[in-house]
Amino acid sequence: MLTRAGSDVVLPYKLARQNGRWQGRLALAGFERVRELVSAASEDVAVEVALDFCRDDEGRCRVQGRAAVSTAVECGRCLKPQPCRVDVAIDLCVVGTEEQASAVSAAVDPYVLSGEEVRITDLVEDDLILGLPNQVCTQGDDCPNRPPYTYGEADGEAGAKERNNPLRRLPS
Repeated sequence: MLTRAGSDVVLPYKLARQNGRWQGRLALAGFERVRELVSAASEDVAVEVALDFCRDDEGRCRVQGRAAVSTAVECGRCLKPQPCRVDVAIDLCVVGTEEQASAVSAAVDPYVLSGEEVRITDLVEDDLILGLPNQVCTQGDDCPNRPPYTYGEADGEAGAKERNNPLRRLPS
């Protein structure tokens, strides 16, 4: 069963019983917490999502898939927006209580769902946030927009070193 992006609200337990799939594009504007962390959240930026719903070996609802978005993220060094593509794997086990969540394997993230339906944005937003890079500029110290370092005068520094050297009076 394939569910299109006409609605971003799904019934995960029902989709898992039917081995369903949800695939579509959602506006980045609908991801409130992600939108706060990126520089460009225009209306035309979309998150591509593909999720497969199934039951695991213990009969629990399992959600696996991918979410990806191309946007701009502020560089921590130069504070200017840099293009960035975030592509994350989704692997969740949907459970009904915190007790059930604590029983889920550490290899899978539990998602506690109190009702029957959930928004796709709620399923994938945490993983998108965790997928955002800490440092956007891949060139490290060679960030193209990093302000240049400034150093003191070369002649003045040599004299200052000589004056501040406590060992200058010792014979060589």
